[in-house]
Amino acid sequence: MRATWHTAILTATVAVLALTGPAGAAKAPGIDLQPEKLTRGPDIAVAHVDGDDFVHGDRRVDLPGARATLFGRVGDAWLVGTTSADGMRNRKIVRVEADDSLTVIMKGINPWVLTLSEDGRRLAAGGSGRVRVWSARTGTLQRTRRFPTYVDVVAARRHRILLTSWERGTSWWNLRTRRVTRLTTRPASVASIRRDLLATYTGDPYRDGCTLLTRLSDPGARVWRSCTDRIDVLSPDGKRMVTTDILSDGIGPNRYTLRRIGGAPIARYTTGWFSGVRWEDPTTLLLRVNGEKRTATVRCVVVTCENATDPGPVIEP
Repeated sequence: MRATWHTAILTATVAVLALTGPAGAAKAPGIDLQPEKLTRGPDIAVAHVDGDDFVHGDRRVDLPGARATLFGRVGDAWLVGTTSADGMRNRKIVRVEADDSLTVIMKGINPWVLTLSEDGRRLAAGGSGRVRVWSARTGTLQRTRRFPTYVDVVAARRHRILLTSWERGTSWWNLRTRRVTRLTTRPASVASIRRDLLATYTGDPYRDGCTLLTRLSDPGARVWRSCTDRIDVLSPDGKRMVTTDILSDGIGPNRYTLRRIGGAPIARYTTGWFSGVRWEDPTTLLLRVNGEKRTATVRCVVVTCENATDPGPVIEP
């Protein structure tokens, strides 16, 4: 994020909304985000996908296919997954090189199930009965392991893959020793290996299960617990997180809560529905807002918010 924040003039009403934290009642400011009521700020500062283009600052690279998802940085390149409009055909994993050329490293793999390791070295995919690991540089298949149940990849770094399933809990798969070691019997949802954070469920949230945030190195060391919220994203520095209703499903949630990592609420955002949230820097959020009249990516630092893209027509789910 830039050192000088572009001040937004908000015509939306900012209200104080009462939130309940783990230590009792706490209050945080809230704002209902409607793009047509926000000023236009600078463009998104970090690498992202705009339609079927890769965009980073002044760079704009046309990608193959009609849909794309950005995984992250791999050395001097950026890794992107592309598909047809329906997501079922023309599946490719593409490196956007420093000179804007494209290198296809994999074909036929569903990009929506892939996880890029935190160090940018590997891609991993779970599934029914097996987990596969590829080189993120060349697309070469490095490891395959069979499992008796459906397994998801939560995170990866260096030679370790963090795996989870409802039946078997959460485990480490060490690619060097080829051993799988159970970490906890609880299934995981979000983790940061670099920041030593692990979010798990104490049980099925539809049957009174709760979210439990612990240290990854010690799943018994509780950082935060909530039976109403789940964690969607952790900040890059591990000091903040964004939560939403634990049972939120379907097109997307209609509220997000920005919290300190210990659970204290900082700000609350509402709109028609959100189709995503990510970090522009450790204190700045980029929220994909689908409001009552317009849609846009909105940049917020607490409740100082502005449009980071030009508002467009509301997306009909």
